[in-house]
Amino acid sequence: MRTYYAFIIKDSLMHFYSKKPYSLYKILEQIYRLKNNDIVLGYRLLEQVTKPFGSRKIDKFIYKRHFDELEYSRLDDGHMIKNLYSEEITFLKVFNSHIRIKTNNDFSPFFNSIKEYNENIFVCDFENQDFFWVNKINFQTIV
Repeated sequence: MRTYYAFIIKDSLMHFYSKKPYSLYKILEQIYRLKNNDIVLGYRLLEQVTKPFGSRKIDKFIYKRHFDELEYSRLDDGHMIKNLYSEEITFLKVFNSHIRIKTNNDFSPFFNSIKEYNENIFVCDFENQDFFWVNKINFQTIV
């Protein structure tokens, strides 16, 4: 199962890092790998690079986008897609600073939803050293 973390990058940094995604990935990876006793430092660094999602707003957005889909369900603290035909199982949890997506696929329909929410979203899979801008991916060719 892959775990993706999605962040809204501040507009002032978006233009700089859109051509240097590896540099942005390394900054976010360093924050991700900080020890627990450095959590305040990590939060301050994250605030300088990212904008908050507004957890209630994005929760409602994702629900409205998927509520009529058979494979979608809303959980107490997140969202789930369980597609029996493609054997996909994906969990999405919204935090104020980021979104975490756990999936058994390389692609999740939730990526397309967060792309519609904001195009300045940068997605990282720190364990597999994978990263991308949601606005640079053509999801129609993946599905």
